[in-house]
Amino acid sequence: MKMMIFIGIILLAVAASTMIQQHFARKISVNYIAMAIGIVLAVIPQTNSLIESFSSEVFMG
Repeated sequence: MKMMIFIGIILLAVAASTMIQQHFARKISVNYIAMAIGIVLAVIPQTNSLIESFSSEVFMG
């Protein structure tokens, strides 16, 4: 269940960065916006508990 929540948060962050880039900041690359959102998520203590440890099986999948 923890992995599903983590994947959902990542998908929401990607969707948010794409929408922000398309509507507000066309001159800024979507990659920079996604990195900024990732930094914000990393600073929030509640989201750090949802992050799973690295699993090579999931990465290769």
